[in-house]
Amino acid sequence: MSAPVGPLLAQLQQLPARSRQGINDLRRRLFQQGEKPKKEGQFLRTSLSVHRPVWITATGGVYTSLAAVYLTMRYLKRVR
Repeated sequence: MSAPVGPLLAQLQQLPARSRQGINDLRRRLFQQGEKPKKEGQFLRTSLSVHRPVWITATGGVYTSLAAVYLTMRYLKRVR
């Protein structure tokens, strides 16, 4: 009956060391999160610069569509 108690005591003695290791891992993750947005921000800037022609074309299309709607509404007033 004392045989199962030995491994249990050994695991209980290792518990503080494992919990310190877990706390250290958590602390590292929390403080390294400050570095991640910099990398994501760099990725976002790179992505926007790569897709700049697409954004310019899309903006031009939206502007043209809004101008067409505005002119249509303006000329529909004169139709009545």
